[in-house]
Amino acid sequence: MDVSCYQRRPKEPKLLFPMIIEILSWLPVESLLRFKSVNKNWSSSMEEYSFISKHMNRTRPVRLKYRLTKQPGYIALGSEENYECMFIVAGLVLEKHSSSQVCRIRNPATHQVLYLPDAHVGVNLMVSTFNSSIGEVKLVASYRENNEVGFEVLTVGKDENWRPLKYPNQGLSNKQAKRRQFLLADKADARVCYCAETLTDGQDMYLEVHCLDLWSETFMTATLPGGVFSDLSKARIISWNQSIAVVDIIDEALHALVLEDFKEQKWSRYKNIVPVKFLKKTRFPEGGSIVPSSVDSDELRFVYNNGEIVLVYDMKMHKVKSFIRRRFDGEGWGNHRPSLMSFEGMRPEEEGASTSTTQE
Repeated sequence: MDVSCYQRRPKEPKLLFPMIIEILSWLPVESLLRFKSVNKNWSSSMEEYSFISKHMNRTRPVRLKYRLTKQPGYIALGSEENYECMFIVAGLVLEKHSSSQVCRIRNPATHQVLYLPDAHVGVNLMVSTFNSSIGEVKLVASYRENNEVGFEVLTVGKDENWRPLKYPNQGLSNKQAKRRQFLLADKADARVCYCAETLTDGQDMYLEVHCLDLWSETFMTATLPGGVFSDLSKARIISWNQSIAVVDIIDEALHALVLEDFKEQKWSRYKNIVPVKFLKKTRFPEGGSIVPSSVDSDELRFVYNNGEIVLVYDMKMHKVKSFIRRRFDGEGWGNHRPSLMSFEGMRPEEEGASTSTTQE
């Protein structure tokens, strides 16, 4: 009797679970959202930050439609009509309502949203930083109230309310602080918040730069050496190749003293002097002012009328590299790197929108 037909067939090889997770980490967000319902183990693994981080580094950028708003530096993403995008970090979008103080964190890829607690009245600046090792996002907001400056911090998904930060010159009167300027600069993996204050001490005037370390939530202060600029009321701070600099335009030249090491309060030994005679030859619309904005490698950027025009000057080649006129209320397409990032309290956009309307 032939029993060969009764012999068991060899088992088909199965993929090991770690190999499945590795394959999933290469897939787009839309596919992963569908696969989360296939298997509970798959779903729980996709919610672990180790997987989210790996996927975020591997995912391909997608094209996302944006609309320029009338407020300089802000855009509206997708079909959002009532919210302006303040910045994007780790695939998340921080948006502010165009006619109220309501702010939210939104993930365009997963269509989830988290409405933030109300910040202090009079917020004029908000900055974020992302700790990629633990997947934590912090927000810092600065505000002005009764001619004073204050700062608050919020750890997204953890803090129920904004926490006040102690500012070095808290309570300083406007008579002592003649001028304040805020600056956001990129440094390593984080954005750094600076505040420069031109102060008076009797008849003397001096300039202090305060740097906020978002992770330690502490300020460091550096004072500009005396006598570098004759008129501090015109001096301003700009980003200068991963550092900052105090600059002023004097006799058709840009004078800049670079703060090379903030912790050591080490300033550059000599001023950088860049001829900018071309500014007088360049035609700008009437009614605005042009100011230096940043230095990246050999490129010196100027902005006119709060960003209506951006002029890029090549300091090495001594020529204008580009002259860009910004269109307000225009549309365009930009690259966006999607992610699975989520925080406790996030809800579907439709549900979050109805809750926000009730709160308002």
